[in-house]
Amino acid sequence: MAAKFEFPPPPKVQAELPLYSTIPPAWDASSVAEIAARLGVRGNVTDGGPWYVVKDGTSTLEVFQASHSLRIERDAFDAEGRGNLTGTLNRERALATAEQFLALLGKISATSEVSSVDELEVLVENREKRVPERRVAGLQFSYRFSLDKLALVGPGAKAQVTIGRDGEIGQAYRFWREVKRSGTRNAVTPDKAFDRFAASALFTHLPKTSRVTVTTAELGLLCLPPSETQGVLVPAYVLRGEVSTETLQNAQFIHYVAAVDLDEVDAKRSHWTLAKPSLLVA
Repeated sequence: MAAKFEFPPPPKVQAELPLYSTIPPAWDASSVAEIAARLGVRGNVTDGGPWYVVKDGTSTLEVFQASHSLRIERDAFDAEGRGNLTGTLNRERALATAEQFLALLGKISATSEVSSVDELEVLVENREKRVPERRVAGLQFSYRFSLDKLALVGPGAKAQVTIGRDGEIGQAYRFWREVKRSGTRNAVTPDKAFDRFAASALFTHLPKTSRVTVTTAELGLLCLPPSETQGVLVPAYVLRGEVSTETLQNAQFIHYVAAVDLDEVDAKRSHWTLAKPSLLVA
């Protein structure tokens, strides 16, 4: 092992971890038009390859064909704070609007909770002032999901709703795949996962003076980007930390290591697209 590795105390992990198979979406022009109308977007449905797209001159809706995910944006939403930002930002009212939007999309089998509330901040340069003017174009409500008290991790399971100063939705998305429980598998222990991470191809060419520090290790169910097909949510460790070499100091990383062992036999038997998602490094 060339580089020096430092790991945090391992998380507590049960002996068996749940598997969830994904339910393929059944999107077609009719179902996309139905959800578009539910969201107030009425226009022709266009097959754009990875997405179905609906535009009506006011809003644009994109529905991901590989998952139960969508995003919407109001065409005139001033996310850059270019206009005259009038109106007030009432957090309670904005949260209620965000919750109403998610309710229109229908229930999901995961537990959902607000993970953060952030101001959509814009810094505007002004020739007459040395310090840029700070403007707030809206409020962003971010949501995270969990199943069996396990966080859904990765880019394919989250939601965000941005409310503009006028109290209307400026842009929003919900990335999600419907799933069904598919039994359990024996867990890979955190110590074994740490060893596999250190032995992975990521660090093969690092010089001996390098240091890899894993600051946190979290267990979750890995969800690929919503534009990718995924057959099973693989339990995985989320390792966050930083790499330092003589020429590069404190380069931060987030990597995923499998918390159960799956192989191609499992994939064929269960009709999963992939046994090892592309985001797994070990």
